[in-house]
Amino acid sequence: MIAAALLRRCAAPQLVAARRAFCAPPTVRPLSLLLYHYVDDVLEARQPFRSAHLAAARAAVVRGELLLGGALNDPVDGGVLCFTGSEAAESFAETDPYVVNGIVTEWTVREWSVVVGSLASKLPPVPPFRASYEWQRVASDVVLPAGLQVELPLDGVGLQRARIPPEWSLRLNIKDPAGYSFTFDMHHDVCRSTTIGELRRAAARQATRAESLGDVSAERISMTIDGRLGELDDAQTVEEVDLFTRAGELKVVVRGDGEGQ
Repeated sequence: MIAAALLRRCAAPQLVAARRAFCAPPTVRPLSLLLYHYVDDVLEARQPFRSAHLAAARAAVVRGELLLGGALNDPVDGGVLCFTGSEAAESFAETDPYVVNGIVTEWTVREWSVVVGSLASKLPPVPPFRASYEWQRVASDVVLPAGLQVELPLDGVGLQRARIPPEWSLRLNIKDPAGYSFTFDMHHDVCRSTTIGELRRAAARQATRAESLGDVSAERISMTIDGRLGELDDAQTVEEVDLFTRAGELKVVVRGDGEGQ
């Protein structure tokens, strides 16, 4: 009796851990399937291009993008290639000799939510999340930056989606020539196509409202993110300089009257 009680007591922590692991929500690993549909006479038609196709596939493996790939059998009417992400899959398809030379009549990329399997633990880690203006499927354990637009799965199991909002508010801290600073919120929405020139002119208008600065022209506004890269170009867009992610690094300074751009 005592021995049985001791065994139950020793086994209790393992049983509790097992129950928790069984009841815990599954970890979702997003992968991308590149699906090919072949021409009818693919076995003959692919021969002149098969070596180049396989070379491209092996190169994708070396880059860590392609996990598995091969043709469907009985009949051989398509192929399936498993990639770590949709961008890698699309990039591969666009230059694949099979696609370029008409062996593939149609292709599509489907996102695959892997939740279980003996190989799941051996999959490469999820690439670091990079905010984008396009919707991205993101695993639930990924830490997202503040301000993103997020959609959660209704079933609580699938992947959430996230993107930079089409319009968002930019808060700027402007320093005057003496080094003093004042903060203002942009009075118009910022979007992916907003240019640095637009922001520079908006900053100039706001700086002009400060009595000590007088009439401030856009030419007097310096805007930099990394001092080593120099002044931001007026033609650059908010998306091109990744301003949503790097807004905290943006430095806005009003130059003195005699300073050039």
